[in-house]
Amino acid sequence: MIKTRAIVLHRYAYSDSSWIVKALTEECGIVSFIVKGGKRKESPFKGALDPLALSEVVFRENPNAELLFVKEACVIEWHPHLRENLLKTAKAQVMTEIVLRYAPAGVPLEGEFSLLENALAALDAVNSGSGIFARWLLGICDLWGYTLDLHTCNRCGQAIEGAPADFHPETGAFVCKNCLGVETPRARKETLDGFYALRSDNEPATPEYVENALLAYLRNHIGFMREINSLKFLNETRKLFPEVQ
Repeated sequence: MIKTRAIVLHRYAYSDSSWIVKALTEECGIVSFIVKGGKRKESPFKGALDPLALSEVVFRENPNAELLFVKEACVIEWHPHLRENLLKTAKAQVMTEIVLRYAPAGVPLEGEFSLLENALAALDAVNSGSGIFARWLLGICDLWGYTLDLHTCNRCGQAIEGAPADFHPETGAFVCKNCLGVETPRARKETLDGFYALRSDNEPATPEYVENALLAYLRNHIGFMREINSLKFLNETRKLFPEVQ
């Protein structure tokens, strides 16, 4: 039997009364559970296996089974404030879907667990900052071997003063003002200012621009051959609730 903390990444119906739950566990990485009777009002797992919940689960490990049975589950943090904010919820869903689709399978994922746990807790804070999702993306890039150097010009190797003059999502290259010269930058000013804010431990004024740039960078490196479905929901939510510092 294994007792571990788990973050629920996704849940879908298995039958009229049961769920299949995919969770990121602290000890075993991503695990798939079958939760029989999970839809019933009297289910002992009520709330503990809701998407985005941080819970403690007990299950029996079986390397020969694709679906494992949950013996016990209790909520540690349900993130109620996050759920009250549609934009925060949309960002959290993108984070969990990226982990579910692209994190290494069959191995412990302590770094991914800690990064996601901290990001969800930050989003759940009443006065959370605007750069949480962007910082999570930077952290995922580090964990998966695609580290971005926000401080150094890719062309001259010198430290960048102020905001970078350009950013290339295909390579992750930042360019300083001297090296850009009279060239027209490809990146928007809001994106470049957002990277400078992150580098300075401040909050981006218009976070969606730097978030999109980081997502484009990840696409170029891990190959988003499979669509991240929650991105459409995030983009629609941004139109309804523009986020401005």
